[in-house]
Amino acid sequence: MQLKHLFLSAVLAAFSLPAFAAEQTATFSVPGMNCPSCPFIVQSAMSSVEGVQSVETSLEDRTARVVFDDALTATDAIALASTNAGYAAELIENNNDS
Repeated sequence: MQLKHLFLSAVLAAFSLPAFAAEQTATFSVPGMNCPSCPFIVQSAMSSVEGVQSVETSLEDRTARVVFDDALTATDAIALASTNAGYAAELIENNNDS
């Protein structure tokens, strides 16, 4: 009888697990970056979002490329972090890397 309960508990636990997270890569337009320190500020702001794994910024292109765990954050939260730091960010591309 206990074995039956353990099996049932295991089956129920398996169905209650969250979906597997996927690593995502998103590119943001950050037109307000116009000086050498701007990319560092944007990078710092976006990196502070839980789930962000890496941020690469380009002053020349005025973009930020972000790798993140989609189970922990979303592109809206990443853009908001940059905007709150004074640099409005708009999603221009989102690719699933997995």
